[in-house]
Formats: sequence, structure tokens, C-alpha cells
Amino acid sequence: MATTPAAVRPADRAGRVVHSHAIARSALAAAALFAVVAVVWAAVVLVRGGSWWGPLHAFLAGTVLLAISGASQMFTITWAASPAPAAWFAALQRWLVIAGVAAVLIGVTSDLTWLVWIGATAVAGGLAVLGVSIVRAVRRSLLRRFDLSARFYLTAFAAGLLGVVLGAVLASASAGAAFDRVRLVHSHLNLIGLVGLTIVGTIPTFLPTVAHHRAVSGREAVLAWWLSMTAVILYVAGLAAPPVVVGLGSVLAGVAAALVLGGVVWRLWRKGRGETAFLQITAGVIWLVVWTLFDGIALMAGRGVMPFSVWTTAVVVAGVGQVLLGSLTYLVPVLLGPPLGERLSLLSRWPLVPLLAANLGGVALVTGLPVPAVVATSVWLADFTWRLVRQKGLAAEG
Repeated sequence: MATTPAAVRPADRAGRVVHSHAIARSALAAAALFAVVAVVWAAVVLVRGGSWWGPLHAFLAGTVLLAISGASQMFTITWAASPAPAAWFAALQRWLVIAGVAAVLIGVTSDLTWLVWIGATAVAGGLAVLGVSIVRAVRRSLLRRFDLSARFYLTAFAAGLLGVVLGAVLASASAGAAFDRVRLVHSHLNLIGLVGLTIVGTIPTFLPTVAHHRAVSGREAVLAWWLSMTAVILYVAGLAAPPVVVGLGSVLAGVAAALVLGGVVWRLWRKGRGETAFLQITAGVIWLVVWTLFDGIALMAGRGVMPFSVWTTAVVVAGVGQVLLGSLTYLVPVLLGPPLGERLSLLSRWPLVPLLAANLGGVALVTGLPVPAVVATSVWLADFTWRLVRQKGLAAEG
């Protein structure tokens, strides 16, 4: 007798969940390693001076990209009710990113152009494999509810792939007289295109999940995807067009993010306002929206925004960082398993501590107050680290 999808669904679902969690755990473990590198590197820069390129790229290309790799596959497999990729395929994707980012960091700091190109090629390959993984998962899906989010993911990965290539062009001094133009497009494709659109695509499903509610979204999410696609096209056009085109792309991307976030928060604020993850993800996306709109308006008005300005540092810390740690507040207990209720309670209690510390750190960065920024960010990271240590204690007690 032929086996129907309905007949295999319960066992297959259990296998999907186990494999998707394994993929996410491995990727997040590697992301944590790069986070340590970024923090130590940032401390060295604060004490001895130097460029912020290293800490920012260790965090964005290492920590954030690996977190995106693990989470996007886990979400797609789970919410699209799709089989997980082969273990070797997921490992290949992960190690391409790990080795590639390490090679880029070493190559740039050691002025080894050949190593930079090898690293960039590996990272681009990792993004391509990640895209294939998402496409295969969606095609084999039993449900269509995650298709829109998958479109955001694929758009983001395409933007990131081109952004990585442009980064190698910059690091190898191959841009020549077009250096400023290439750097502008590179930074926007990576920060807003890759990181930003991945976050926007995840919001309609993940933000309701942390609020213990079913996924919610409306027509605004579809409109947001078209705006995001247009924004990426405008960014690419910025390689030949004036910066105002890139600015217009940022405005459209900012509006897209605001539409998706506003739609979810408007529907679920009463349920989510007591959850640390909901509050931090929301606050982090607001930072991204404000920065993106500010950046776009400034470019359209003829005032360039430097990639490593205080505003950019603030949005990386209080925006991207807050979305990442806010997400982990929910994901870590889920990935570690029972006692799930106690784990969620430990990471979610006293929500004002991480919320205030993260956002005060961002405000301090924007207003040019480095010491308060370091203190607030340190309190935030120490609080999160303490909660993680206590998670291990719960495992020992269990």
C-alpha cells in the first residue's frame, strides 16, 4: 500500500524537529565563538585604539551570519513542515561560513589578499548552499504558510552574496577610484539587505511565537516584500547610479520593516508586552528602522553616512545585537529542552534589566558617550551570560 504524507507525518515531524534543532545548536555554538572574538577584539580597540572594522565584521559576518544560517533552516524546516537537509549538507554550509569568515578576518588584518579572496569565496559559497537548503525545504513542504518568509530569506541571501564579493573587492584594493561607491553598496547589501531582510522575513512567525500566539500577518507583509525587493535592486544600481538611489532603497527597506513590525505589534502587543524576547526583538527592529530611514534620508539629501559612524555602531549593538539576544532568550530554552518552563522563566524574568541596558547603551553610543555605552553594554552582556550559566545549572539539577 502506498504511503501517504498524512501517514508518515507524525514520525517525520519528530525527525524534522530533532534535526532542525541540531542544525541550530551547531550554528549557534559557532556563532558564540565569533561573538567572543568580537568582544575581545572590541576591548583591544577600546584600550589600544585602532579600526572597528575587525570587531564589527567578526560579529556581523561571524556571529550574526552563523545565527542566520542555523535559525533560518530551523524555522523553515519547522514552520514549513519540511524534511531536514542531510547532516553533511548542513555541516558543509556551516563550515564554509566558519572557515570563510576566519580567513577574511586573518587575511585583512595580515594584508593577505589571496586569503581574503579564498575566505570571501567560501562565505559566498556558504550563502549559496544556505539558499539551496531553503529552496529544497520549501519545495518539499507540506504547508505553504512559510513561503513569504522564504522569499525574504532568499532575497536577503542574494544581497549578502553580492555584498561579500564587493567586500573582497574592497579588501583587495581592487575598487580603485570607485572605492567609496563600492563601500556604500557593500555595507547596505550586507547590513540592510542580508541581516535586515532576514529579520523582517522572520518577524511574522517568530515574534508571535515568543508571545505564545499563532503566526499573524496581513497584506502589509506582501507589500513589504515587494518594497524590499525594490530596495535590493536599487542598492545594486548604486554601483553605477548616484548615492541618492541607494538612499531611496534604504527608505523603502525602512518602510518595509516598519510595516511588518507594526502589523505584528499592533495585533499582539497585549500578549507580548510581558515577554522579554518580544520586547527586545521589537526594540531592536525599531533601531534598525530608524537607522535605515535616517540613512536613506541623509543619502537622498546629499549627506553621506560613513559605514562605521556612531550611528552604525549603535544599530549593530542595540539593533542587530538586541534582536539576536532577544531571540536567544526564547530559542536557547527550546534548544536545550526540559525543563522548558523553568528555562523560559529564567531567561524572561526581570525584562527591564536587559531592555534598559541594551537601549541605554545604544543611546550612549549615538550621543558620543563611550564610557556609559561600555558600562551599559557590559551590564547587558553580563546579565545574559549569567542567565545562560543558570541554564546549565538547570540541566544539572534536572
